[in-house]
Amino acid sequence: MNCFRSCLVVPQLVLAGVTTLPVAHLQAAILAETKPFISPKGAYVTEQGLYHTYRIPGMVVAADGSILAFAEGRRGDGSDPRRDDNAPIDLVMRRSTDGGQTWQPQVVLDSGFKANGAMVDFADPTPVLDQTTGDVFLLYGQWPDFGPITANWGQDPDSANGNQVVWVQSSSDQGVTWSGPTQIFYPDDPNDPVYPPADGLFWRNAEPGPGGGIQLQWQTNPALNGRLVIPAKRKGSTTPDGTTSSEGFIYYSDDHGTTWQVGDAASAGGNENEVVEITSGDLLLDARANPRTRFTSSDGGNTWADAPDSDVPITTVDASMIRYSAVRAGDDRDRLLFSGPGGEPVGSGSGRSNQLVWTSYDEGRTFINPVQFNSEQAAYSVLAKLNNGTIGMVVESTGNEPSNLGQSYGDITYYNFDLAELEKADHPATMLHYDGFGNSIDAFRGGVGWSGGWNNSGVTVKPGALEFPGFFTAGDDQHAHLRDAGMTRNLGSGAIDLNTNQDYYFSLFINHADRDATDSGTEFLDILLQDSLGLTHAAFGVGSNENFFITAPGGTVSSGDDVLQKDSTYLLLVRLTAQDNAGGGNYDQLFVSWYNDPSQVPADETAIHWQLVGNVAENSASTIEQISILGGANADWLVDGLRIGTTFDAVIVDTGVGPSPVLGDLNSDWLINIADWLIFRGNMTLDTSALSEEDQLGVGDFDNSGLIGPKDFVLFVDLFDAANGLGAFTATLARVPEPSSLLLFCLGTMAVMKPR
Repeated sequence: MNCFRSCLVVPQLVLAGVTTLPVAHLQAAILAETKPFISPKGAYVTEQGLYHTYRIPGMVVAADGSILAFAEGRRGDGSDPRRDDNAPIDLVMRRSTDGGQTWQPQVVLDSGFKANGAMVDFADPTPVLDQTTGDVFLLYGQWPDFGPITANWGQDPDSANGNQVVWVQSSSDQGVTWSGPTQIFYPDDPNDPVYPPADGLFWRNAEPGPGGGIQLQWQTNPALNGRLVIPAKRKGSTTPDGTTSSEGFIYYSDDHGTTWQVGDAASAGGNENEVVEITSGDLLLDARANPRTRFTSSDGGNTWADAPDSDVPITTVDASMIRYSAVRAGDDRDRLLFSGPGGEPVGSGSGRSNQLVWTSYDEGRTFINPVQFNSEQAAYSVLAKLNNGTIGMVVESTGNEPSNLGQSYGDITYYNFDLAELEKADHPATMLHYDGFGNSIDAFRGGVGWSGGWNNSGVTVKPGALEFPGFFTAGDDQHAHLRDAGMTRNLGSGAIDLNTNQDYYFSLFINHADRDATDSGTEFLDILLQDSLGLTHAAFGVGSNENFFITAPGGTVSSGDDVLQKDSTYLLLVRLTAQDNAGGGNYDQLFVSWYNDPSQVPADETAIHWQLVGNVAENSASTIEQISILGGANADWLVDGLRIGTTFDAVIVDTGVGPSPVLGDLNSDWLINIADWLIFRGNMTLDTSALSEEDQLGVGDFDNSGLIGPKDFVLFVDLFDAANGLGAFTATLARVPEPSSLLLFCLGTMAVMKPR
């Protein structure tokens, strides 16, 4: 199974030629990276049609799959609305019909230059698709351009700096044409019955989004299904002191966008909100704060209750949260996605840089597995699921024009990527959980199918995959190291109910890297299956006498002493048979087998010889909700590749074909090093024309030209340096004795052919 093309974990190359692409992101492979909005100027701009800065993206996917991206086109110095006199802000849009590879010309949906000479700022584009009618609706705000527009702009004494009106436009042809604006909110005096005071506050503004809205489908009150929902925040003002507070709420339409209403405001703290419908039918409102504050609604957004804060480490910024999949909709598992800046260092949430995307498998309670998409400015972002199942994301990024270098904002970048970039492991629906400790941002929050990260004490993560050939998952080239240490992780929606008739399978790689030279009483490795209170209902592992064991249900069964060989990697395979409590001989039971030779791993379950079989004496009605791994004080335990599933195939990979190598790994050991160079050097000038394209790649003909030559050498150097660091090949070549003619040839080829 040589999958060179599909298993790359090194920079993307144009294999049909010799051009190497500049690599900006090693953490995630991007299907498309384009800039729908590019700031052309770095100087102060007042002219109509020119913009200093693009900010505040919105995005929606139309019924036909077209991507509609929106932004504020800011003149002046690019500052926020109401802060830049005589620099009105336009509402602009671009449309893509090819997944974001290209974008149609920019369209101005509402111009800040008004016919009567007034100037206004349009802000916060927030679109939503009505999947019933196919219409797209766009809500957005209008602010005075640093001053009142008319004498009756609002009765609030602070109207010159704070009041706002809100508009809606619609398109019935996938964003090609638009209806023009209709006003749906206008700030008025405290006696207005449409927007009445609440706790002494009246509505100064009712700002949508920004980002995107949703349409409800799982409401307990069926009359609310089909409701269009736009997250928003209002700012109230008391009298006479003028103090303010911000509360989240929603705009909603129950008549397919004909009319719009507002729900009740949540408690204070709802600023720049995102909203999703969870599978129970409740709405989850996630608001900009640090930590992000949250609210839930059980009545379609009419009222809100406080909820626990988000666990995502992130600075105060507008983010994005969308539903990607749901078991209730026929998908393999529940997924919510969340995007925002990871800060510096990456994952700290300390600022607006280094764009990340997280995944939740427990309906938003926790988000895990952060994946990085850029290493520059990253502020506001919007996610959307495309009709082909891939994911689109627009992000505020640093302007890359010469005049914009050094600016905090300027452009808006679009990324298109596959779900596989967020879930590197091969994970059939029957694989409930996987962790290879390979996440480059935070290894203890990586993996597939978990709820939250590992709660670890004394555990470290070290480079290098521990897994057998054929099991290794691209990107997961790390393992956990335990010595007098432990870690616990929640199973979330993949919890194991022992009162059902179901088999569960576990596999993980372990290595007893003994460093004490003598046996002791604390060299154990325990894997404990526990309920939510931490009570263990089943366990397996290795005892201090190098004996494999299982314990509970039904007591303890153990192998003889000294069965495990130290400093040898084992695949530990476990089956937990859960049965209901109906009686009649129903018992829960554990089975264990172990392998330190990849060739001995069975290809299917019928070939397994279970070396330990648990006693049949217990039937539990408990639910296993967490797994704990504990290592003793007198041994170094290495752990990797933990898989949990409901079938044998979910935890065992086809081992009969060896590893799936990365490009440039010519000896299939998952490394690109001097050994691969020696193979490549020996293949120089080899005629590969009789080989398949895949086999050509496997021997070093990276451009599939039929001959391994200088172009392939340049590509090999790129692959070597990508795997080992910039300049690593040259440094290695200098240390390895080479014929002088070959050394001169290599250095000369690099100098001539490497891109400058």
